[in-house]
Amino acid sequence: MKFFSLFKKPKKEDMFDIFPDGILIVSMDGKILDANLKAQVIFETSKVELIGAFFSHYIQGGSVLLNKLVGQETSVMTKVLNIPAEEDKFVEVAASKGEEDKVYVSVKDVTQNYKVQSMVNGEYEIAKKIIDEKNSYLKSISFELFSVLNSVVNFSKALEGGVGGKLNDKQNKYVTIINRNSNELYYDLKRLFQYFELESELYSYEYKRFDLGDLMTSVARSYEILFAKKKINFSYDLSTFLTRSCNSDSNAVETFVKALLELSLKYTDIGSISMNVGNPPLEFLESKGFNVEDENIKKQYAMFEIKDTGFVIPDDVLERIFDFYYLNENMTKKLISAKMTIALVYKFVKDLKGDMWVYSNSNQGTLYCILLPMDKA
Repeated sequence: MKFFSLFKKPKKEDMFDIFPDGILIVSMDGKILDANLKAQVIFETSKVELIGAFFSHYIQGGSVLLNKLVGQETSVMTKVLNIPAEEDKFVEVAASKGEEDKVYVSVKDVTQNYKVQSMVNGEYEIAKKIIDEKNSYLKSISFELFSVLNSVVNFSKALEGGVGGKLNDKQNKYVTIINRNSNELYYDLKRLFQYFELESELYSYEYKRFDLGDLMTSVARSYEILFAKKKINFSYDLSTFLTRSCNSDSNAVETFVKALLELSLKYTDIGSISMNVGNPPLEFLESKGFNVEDENIKKQYAMFEIKDTGFVIPDDVLERIFDFYYLNENMTKKLISAKMTIALVYKFVKDLKGDMWVYSNSNQGTLYCILLPMDKA
Protein backbone atom coordinates (compact mmCIF):
# COMPACT_ATOMS: atom_id res chain seq x y z
CA MET A 1 0.00 0.00 0.00
CA LYS A 2 1.30 3.44 -0.91
CA PHE A 3 1.65 5.85 2.01
CA PHE A 4 -0.13 8.74 0.28
CA SER A 5 -3.14 6.56 -0.54
CA LEU A 6 -4.16 6.85 3.11
CA PHE A 7 -5.01 10.51 2.53
CA LYS A 8 -7.14 10.08 -0.55
CA LYS A 9 -10.65 11.52 -0.48
CA PRO A 10 -13.18 8.71 0.12
CA LYS A 11 -15.23 7.68 -2.88
CA LYS A 12 -18.98 8.33 -2.87
CA GLU A 13 -19.77 4.63 -2.51
CA ASP A 14 -17.35 4.36 0.41
CA MET A 15 -19.10 7.23 2.22
CA PHE A 16 -22.41 5.44 1.67
CA ASP A 17 -21.12 2.39 3.52
CA ILE A 18 -19.26 4.11 6.34
CA PHE A 19 -22.20 6.35 7.29
CA PRO A 20 -23.04 5.62 10.97
CA ASP A 21 -26.77 5.06 10.32
CA GLY A 22 -28.53 2.67 8.02
CA ILE A 23 -29.34 4.24 4.65
CA LEU A 24 -31.99 3.04 2.21
CA ILE A 25 -32.71 4.49 -1.21
CA VAL A 26 -36.37 3.86 -2.00
CA SER A 27 -38.38 4.48 -5.17
CA MET A 28 -41.68 6.37 -5.10
CA ASP A 29 -43.60 3.09 -5.38
CA GLY A 30 -41.93 1.85 -2.19
CA LYS A 31 -39.25 -0.49 -3.58
CA ILE A 32 -35.79 -0.52 -2.04
CA LEU A 33 -33.20 0.44 -4.67
CA ASP A 34 -30.06 0.36 -2.54
CA ALA A 35 -28.89 -0.16 1.04
CA ASN A 36 -25.63 0.49 2.87
CA LEU A 37 -23.79 -1.95 5.16
CA LYS A 38 -25.34 -0.53 8.35
CA ALA A 39 -28.85 -1.06 6.96
CA GLN A 40 -27.99 -4.68 6.16
CA VAL A 41 -26.87 -5.18 9.76
CA ILE A 42 -30.05 -3.57 11.16
CA PHE A 43 -32.35 -5.66 8.98
CA GLU A 44 -30.14 -8.75 9.46
CA THR A 45 -30.03 -9.56 5.77
CA SER A 46 -27.96 -8.94 2.66
CA LYS A 47 -28.10 -6.25 0.01
CA VAL A 48 -29.31 -8.85 -2.48
CA GLU A 49 -32.34 -9.58 -0.28
CA LEU A 50 -33.05 -5.91 0.39
CA ILE A 51 -32.87 -4.58 -3.17
CA GLY A 52 -36.19 -5.06 -4.95
CA ALA A 53 -38.08 -5.71 -1.72
CA PHE A 54 -40.78 -3.31 -0.58
CA PHE A 55 -40.05 -0.85 2.23
CA SER A 56 -43.25 -2.00 3.98
CA HIS A 57 -41.77 -5.52 4.24
CA TYR A 58 -39.13 -4.30 6.70
CA ILE A 59 -40.61 -1.23 8.41
CA GLN A 60 -43.89 -1.12 10.31
CA GLY A 61 -46.04 1.60 8.76
CA GLY A 62 -44.70 1.06 5.26
CA SER A 63 -45.49 3.54 2.51
CA VAL A 64 -47.95 5.51 4.63
CA LEU A 65 -45.20 6.19 7.17
CA LEU A 66 -42.70 6.99 4.40
CA ASN A 67 -45.01 9.58 2.82
CA LYS A 68 -45.60 11.14 6.23
CA LEU A 69 -41.88 11.41 6.92
CA VAL A 70 -41.18 13.03 3.55
CA GLY A 71 -44.09 15.45 3.87
CA GLN A 72 -43.46 16.55 7.46
CA GLU A 73 -39.66 16.38 7.48
CA THR A 74 -39.65 14.68 10.84
CA SER A 75 -38.51 11.38 12.35
CA VAL A 76 -40.47 8.66 14.14
CA MET A 77 -39.71 5.52 16.07
CA THR A 78 -41.17 2.31 14.68
CA LYS A 79 -40.71 -1.45 14.66
CA VAL A 80 -38.55 -3.57 12.32
CA LEU A 81 -40.43 -6.40 10.61
CA ASN A 82 -39.39 -9.83 9.34
CA ILE A 83 -36.01 -10.23 11.03
CA PRO A 84 -34.56 -13.50 12.41
CA ALA A 85 -33.95 -12.10 15.93
CA GLU A 86 -36.35 -13.36 18.61
CA GLU A 87 -36.57 -9.98 20.35
CA ASP A 88 -38.28 -6.96 18.80
CA LYS A 89 -36.07 -4.33 17.23
CA PHE A 90 -36.98 -0.63 17.07
CA VAL A 91 -35.57 2.04 14.80
CA GLU A 92 -35.77 5.81 14.39
CA VAL A 93 -36.63 6.58 10.78
CA ALA A 94 -36.28 9.85 8.84
CA ALA A 95 -36.70 10.43 5.11
CA SER A 96 -36.13 13.09 2.50
CA LYS A 97 -37.01 13.20 -1.16
CA GLY A 98 -34.06 13.49 -3.54
CA GLU A 99 -33.61 13.82 -7.27
CA GLU A 100 -35.07 11.42 -9.83
CA ASP A 101 -38.06 10.69 -7.54
CA LYS A 102 -35.92 8.80 -5.06
CA VAL A 103 -36.43 8.87 -1.29
CA TYR A 104 -33.41 8.70 1.00
CA VAL A 105 -34.24 6.98 4.28
CA SER A 106 -32.13 7.10 7.42
CA VAL A 107 -32.60 4.20 9.85
CA LYS A 108 -31.07 4.22 13.36
CA ASP A 109 -31.24 1.29 15.77
CA VAL A 110 -32.77 2.59 19.05
CA THR A 111 -33.80 -0.73 20.56
CA GLN A 112 -31.82 -0.30 23.79
CA ASN A 113 -33.08 3.26 24.26
CA TYR A 114 -36.62 2.06 23.64
CA LYS A 115 -36.31 -0.67 26.27
CA VAL A 116 -34.91 1.76 28.84
CA GLN A 117 -37.59 4.32 28.05
CA SER A 118 -40.32 1.68 28.26
CA MET A 119 -39.02 0.61 31.66
CA VAL A 120 -38.87 4.22 32.87
CA ASN A 121 -42.38 4.89 31.55
CA GLY A 122 -43.66 1.79 33.30
CA GLU A 123 -42.11 2.83 36.61
CA TYR A 124 -43.47 6.35 36.14
CA GLU A 125 -46.99 5.07 35.52
CA ILE A 126 -46.84 2.92 38.66
CA ALA A 127 -45.56 5.86 40.73
CA LYS A 128 -48.15 8.23 39.26
CA LYS A 129 -50.95 5.80 40.03
CA ILE A 130 -49.83 5.60 43.66
CA ILE A 131 -49.59 9.42 43.88
CA ASP A 132 -53.00 9.88 42.24
CA GLU A 133 -54.62 7.39 44.63
CA LYS A 134 -52.99 9.13 47.61
CA ASN A 135 -54.10 12.57 46.43
CA SER A 136 -57.62 11.38 45.72
CA TYR A 137 -57.83 9.91 49.23
CA LEU A 138 -56.51 13.11 50.82
CA LYS A 139 -59.01 15.19 48.88
CA SER A 140 -61.84 12.96 50.07
CA ILE A 141 -60.91 13.42 53.76
CA SER A 142 -59.88 17.09 53.51
CA PHE A 143 -63.29 18.34 54.67
CA GLU A 144 -63.01 16.43 57.95
CA LEU A 145 -59.44 17.63 58.54
CA PHE A 146 -60.30 21.26 57.91
CA SER A 147 -63.43 20.95 60.02
CA VAL A 148 -61.38 19.86 63.04
CA LEU A 149 -58.76 22.54 62.41
CA ASN A 150 -61.43 25.21 62.04
CA SER A 151 -62.74 24.28 65.47
CA VAL A 152 -59.32 24.95 66.98
CA VAL A 153 -58.97 28.26 65.08
CA ASN A 154 -62.44 29.49 66.03
CA PHE A 155 -62.25 28.34 69.66
CA SER A 156 -58.87 30.01 70.24
CA LYS A 157 -60.21 33.16 68.59
CA ALA A 158 -63.27 33.07 70.83
CA LEU A 159 -61.09 32.70 73.92
CA GLU A 160 -59.08 35.72 72.82
CA GLY A 161 -62.35 37.60 72.45
CA GLY A 162 -63.32 36.86 76.04
CA VAL A 163 -65.98 34.19 75.56
CA GLY A 164 -64.63 32.27 78.56
CA GLY A 165 -63.97 35.31 80.67
CA LYS A 166 -60.94 37.50 81.02
CA LEU A 167 -57.62 35.69 80.51
CA ASN A 168 -54.56 36.36 82.58
CA ASP A 169 -51.28 37.20 80.83
CA LYS A 170 -50.04 33.60 80.73
CA GLN A 171 -53.35 32.24 79.44
CA ASN A 172 -53.58 34.98 76.83
CA LYS A 173 -50.03 34.21 75.66
CA TYR A 174 -50.79 30.50 75.10
CA VAL A 175 -54.13 31.16 73.43
CA THR A 176 -52.45 33.65 71.08
CA ILE A 177 -49.81 31.07 70.17
CA ILE A 178 -52.47 28.40 69.58
CA ASN A 179 -54.48 30.75 67.40
CA ARG A 180 -51.44 31.83 65.36
CA ASN A 181 -50.15 28.28 64.86
CA SER A 182 -53.57 26.89 63.93
CA ASN A 183 -54.04 29.69 61.38
CA GLU A 184 -50.58 28.98 59.93
CA LEU A 185 -51.37 25.28 59.70
CA TYR A 186 -54.71 25.98 58.04
CA TYR A 187 -53.02 28.24 55.47
CA ASP A 188 -50.30 25.68 54.62
CA LEU A 189 -52.67 22.70 54.51
CA LYS A 190 -54.96 24.60 52.19
CA ARG A 191 -52.09 25.18 49.73
CA LEU A 192 -50.94 21.57 50.13
CA PHE A 193 -54.34 20.09 49.33
CA GLN A 194 -54.88 22.50 46.44
CA TYR A 195 -51.58 21.41 44.90
CA PHE A 196 -52.43 17.71 45.36
CA GLU A 197 -55.71 18.36 43.56
CA LEU A 198 -53.96 19.96 40.58
CA GLU A 199 -51.12 17.44 40.56
CA SER A 200 -53.48 14.51 40.04
CA GLU A 201 -55.79 16.42 37.68
CA LEU A 202 -58.66 16.25 40.17
CA TYR A 203 -59.50 19.90 39.48
CA SER A 204 -61.81 20.34 36.49
CA TYR A 205 -61.05 23.51 34.54
CA GLU A 206 -64.19 25.22 33.24
CA TYR A 207 -63.55 27.68 30.44
CA LYS A 208 -65.99 30.52 29.89
CA ARG A 209 -65.86 34.08 28.61
CA PHE A 210 -65.68 36.83 31.22
CA ASP A 211 -64.45 40.40 31.71
CA LEU A 212 -60.95 40.09 33.17
CA GLY A 213 -60.88 43.79 34.09
CA ASP A 214 -64.07 43.51 36.14
CA LEU A 215 -62.78 40.39 37.90
CA MET A 216 -59.47 42.02 38.83
CA THR A 217 -61.24 45.19 40.03
CA SER A 218 -63.40 43.10 42.34
CA VAL A 219 -60.36 41.22 43.71
CA ALA A 220 -58.37 44.42 44.22
CA ARG A 221 -61.18 46.16 46.10
CA SER A 222 -61.63 43.19 48.42
CA TYR A 223 -57.94 43.33 49.37
CA GLU A 224 -57.83 47.12 49.74
CA ILE A 225 -59.61 46.75 53.08
CA LEU A 226 -57.26 44.01 54.32
CA PHE A 227 -54.11 45.94 53.38
CA ALA A 228 -55.52 49.11 54.95
CA LYS A 229 -56.05 47.29 58.26
CA LYS A 230 -52.38 46.35 58.26
CA LYS A 231 -51.44 49.92 57.24
CA ILE A 232 -49.71 48.76 54.05
CA ASN A 233 -49.95 50.95 50.96
CA PHE A 234 -51.76 49.02 48.22
CA SER A 235 -52.29 50.25 44.65
CA TYR A 236 -53.57 48.67 41.46
CA ASP A 237 -53.63 49.68 37.80
CA LEU A 238 -55.81 48.14 35.06
CA SER A 239 -55.32 50.92 32.50
CA THR A 240 -53.23 48.96 29.96
CA PHE A 241 -56.09 46.75 28.80
CA LEU A 242 -56.75 46.93 25.05
CA THR A 243 -59.25 44.10 25.35
CA ARG A 244 -60.74 42.72 28.55
CA SER A 245 -62.74 39.79 27.20
CA CYS A 246 -61.06 36.58 28.34
CA ASN A 247 -61.92 32.94 27.67
CA SER A 248 -60.41 30.99 30.56
CA ASP A 249 -61.29 29.54 33.96
CA SER A 250 -62.25 32.62 35.96
CA ASN A 251 -62.22 30.69 39.26
CA ALA A 252 -58.64 29.52 38.65
CA VAL A 253 -57.50 33.04 37.68
CA GLU A 254 -59.16 34.54 40.75
CA THR A 255 -57.65 31.82 42.96
CA PHE A 256 -54.04 32.34 41.87
CA VAL A 257 -54.24 36.15 42.00
CA LYS A 258 -55.73 36.03 45.50
CA ALA A 259 -53.07 33.51 46.55
CA LEU A 260 -50.29 35.95 45.62
CA LEU A 261 -52.02 38.91 47.26
CA GLU A 262 -52.62 36.83 50.38
CA LEU A 263 -48.95 35.85 50.40
CA SER A 264 -47.97 39.53 50.24
CA LEU A 265 -50.46 40.40 52.96
CA LYS A 266 -49.19 37.60 55.17
CA TYR A 267 -45.46 38.36 54.97
CA THR A 268 -45.31 42.13 54.48
CA ASP A 269 -45.18 44.33 57.57
CA ILE A 270 -43.51 47.41 56.09
CA GLY A 271 -43.55 48.58 52.48
CA SER A 272 -46.04 48.61 49.63
CA ILE A 273 -47.94 46.18 47.41
CA SER A 274 -48.98 46.85 43.84
CA MET A 275 -50.99 44.90 41.27
CA ASN A 276 -51.00 45.80 37.58
CA VAL A 277 -53.05 43.78 35.10
CA GLY A 278 -53.52 44.44 31.39
CA ASN A 279 -52.27 43.49 27.95
CA PRO A 280 -48.46 43.19 27.85
CA PRO A 281 -46.12 45.67 26.12
CA LEU A 282 -44.49 44.50 22.90
CA GLU A 283 -41.04 44.91 24.47
CA PHE A 284 -41.85 42.31 27.09
CA LEU A 285 -43.25 39.82 24.56
CA GLU A 286 -40.20 40.30 22.35
CA SER A 287 -37.87 39.67 25.31
CA LYS A 288 -39.64 36.35 25.86
CA GLY A 289 -39.19 35.23 22.25
CA PHE A 290 -42.58 36.15 20.77
CA ASN A 291 -42.94 37.36 17.19
CA VAL A 292 -44.12 40.95 17.64
CA GLU A 293 -44.41 41.98 13.98
CA ASP A 294 -48.20 42.06 14.42
CA GLU A 295 -49.00 44.49 17.25
CA ASN A 296 -52.32 42.73 17.80
CA ILE A 297 -50.40 39.99 19.60
CA LYS A 298 -50.71 42.21 22.70
CA LYS A 299 -54.46 41.55 22.71
CA GLN A 300 -53.87 37.80 22.79
CA TYR A 301 -52.33 37.81 26.28
CA ALA A 302 -52.98 39.19 29.74
CA MET A 303 -50.05 40.24 31.91
CA PHE A 304 -50.23 40.18 35.71
CA GLU A 305 -47.61 41.98 37.80
CA ILE A 306 -47.82 41.77 41.58
CA LYS A 307 -45.00 43.53 43.39
CA ASP A 308 -44.20 43.28 47.09
CA THR A 309 -41.46 45.49 48.55
CA GLY A 310 -41.47 43.80 51.95
CA PHE A 311 -40.67 40.18 51.10
CA VAL A 312 -37.41 38.84 49.64
CA ILE A 313 -36.60 35.33 48.37
CA PRO A 314 -32.95 34.18 48.64
CA ASP A 315 -31.22 33.24 45.36
CA ASP A 316 -30.80 29.54 46.26
CA VAL A 317 -34.55 29.22 46.87
CA LEU A 318 -35.47 31.40 43.88
CA GLU A 319 -33.68 28.96 41.55
CA ARG A 320 -36.11 26.19 42.57
CA ILE A 321 -39.11 28.35 43.45
CA PHE A 322 -41.55 26.43 41.22
CA ASP A 323 -40.52 23.02 42.58
CA PHE A 324 -43.24 22.36 45.16
CA TYR A 325 -41.28 19.61 46.94
CA TYR A 326 -37.86 21.28 47.01
CA LEU A 327 -36.37 21.94 50.46
CA ASN A 328 -32.94 22.84 51.73
CA GLU A 329 -31.46 23.10 55.20
CA ASN A 330 -31.48 26.91 55.17
CA MET A 331 -35.16 27.38 54.37
CA THR A 332 -37.24 28.93 57.13
CA LYS A 333 -40.87 28.02 57.78
CA LYS A 334 -41.82 31.35 56.21
CA LEU A 335 -39.95 30.53 52.99
CA ILE A 336 -41.36 27.00 52.83
CA SER A 337 -44.89 28.34 53.17
CA ALA A 338 -44.27 31.07 50.57
CA LYS A 339 -42.73 28.60 48.11
CA MET A 340 -45.76 26.33 48.42
CA THR A 341 -48.00 29.22 47.38
CA ILE A 342 -45.79 30.29 44.47
CA ALA A 343 -45.47 26.70 43.18
CA LEU A 344 -49.25 26.32 43.41
CA VAL A 345 -49.80 29.52 41.41
CA TYR A 346 -47.28 28.32 38.82
CA LYS A 347 -49.18 25.03 38.43
CA PHE A 348 -52.45 26.90 37.85
CA VAL A 349 -50.77 29.18 35.30
CA LYS A 350 -49.10 26.33 33.37
CA ASP A 351 -52.36 24.37 33.30
CA LEU A 352 -53.97 27.43 31.72
CA LYS A 353 -51.16 27.44 29.08
CA GLY A 354 -49.50 30.52 30.53
CA ASP A 355 -46.08 31.19 32.01
CA MET A 356 -44.69 32.79 35.17
CA TRP A 357 -41.48 34.48 36.30
CA VAL A 358 -40.39 35.54 39.79
CA TYR A 359 -37.76 38.23 40.40
CA SER A 360 -36.48 39.08 43.88
CA ASN A 361 -33.70 41.13 45.45
CA SER A 362 -33.08 42.82 48.79
CA ASN A 363 -33.36 46.37 47.39
CA GLN A 364 -36.64 46.08 45.52
CA GLY A 365 -38.51 43.13 47.05
CA THR A 366 -40.26 40.51 44.92
CA LEU A 367 -42.08 40.76 41.60
CA TYR A 368 -44.44 38.03 40.35
CA CYS A 369 -45.00 38.25 36.60
CA ILE A 370 -47.59 36.08 34.83
CA LEU A 371 -48.47 35.86 31.13
CA LEU A 372 -51.78 34.22 30.33
CA PRO A 373 -53.58 33.62 26.99
CA MET A 374 -56.77 35.65 26.67
CA ASP A 375 -58.36 32.76 24.80
CA LYS A 376 -58.24 29.02 25.36
CA ALA A 377 -55.08 27.64 23.76
